[in-house]
Amino acid sequence: MEKPVIEIRDNYSKYEELIGKTKNSSVQTITLDEIKGNHKNTRVKKVDVNHTSISEKLELIVESKIQNKKDFKFKLRAPDFAGIPFFRFDSDGVAHYNRLPDIELPAQKIDTPHFHKYNCDGRNIAYKTEALEKEADREALLADISLCMAHYSDESKTYYENEEYIQIIQTPPTELDFDSNRDNPTEGVEYE
Repeated sequence: MEKPVIEIRDNYSKYEELIGKTKNSSVQTITLDEIKGNHKNTRVKKVDVNHTSISEKLELIVESKIQNKKDFKFKLRAPDFAGIPFFRFDSDGVAHYNRLPDIELPAQKIDTPHFHKYNCDGRNIAYKTEALEKEADREALLADISLCMAHYSDESKTYYENEEYIQIIQTPPTELDFDSNRDNPTEGVEYE
């Protein structure tokens, strides 16, 4: 069983306040223009976030795979509180197992996409919202990272000023967004 996060377990009321109150991003549009240091195939951007009632520094981290734009993550961190993301979303990847007593093994498995938060014991729990359970809604969210960020914003209460949604640009304007496996400029051209 995964170890509990002591900082969250011992300060759960503060954790609930971190999750439950509105947070404001310092920018409305996040352009993923940096490469993650330990994953050269992942774009990343970190922006400051202000909490409406807690003065600690918070940050929103957005990551996206370069070759698979449906594989992205959103993470909220309070570095001085726990040092690890306290709320996150994974669009793709391995299933999470909520290893909790009194839950049958098949019900412990939560496939992606899913959210992560912590329970009062400091254990990381994955869960799906109603939209993630419905196939049509899930596909729409995964096809548009900004739409998925809006869903994350509502779930985490993280917005830009006046509850405006945060926009995500996955490919920096200095780069072409070209997939050689799907985009063939010579498709349909007849050669003699």
